[in-house]
Amino acid sequence: MKQQRKVIHVELKEPYKGKRHYYFGSITAIYELLPTEVVGCSKETLWNVLRNDEHKGRKAIIRYGTLHTKQSNRGIRKEANNG
Repeated sequence: MKQQRKVIHVELKEPYKGKRHYYFGSITAIYELLPTEVVGCSKETLWNVLRNDEHKGRKAIIRYGTLHTKQSNRGIRKEANNG
């Protein structure tokens, strides 16, 4: 079965540190890297407005997306038969 993980894409209208596109795993992670002034809204506001999978603000467009990954057996240990 394929794994699906949520991802939050932040597209800034003005570059911050030379980049316009950022990807995060949570809303909280956005504000650990980007200042509120760059995003254009506070974390609490974003929690309330990002319900329809997209928020278009004056400074950024923020979208929910899905990261599709292939399941692997890496890290899974086989159980030994104990007879």
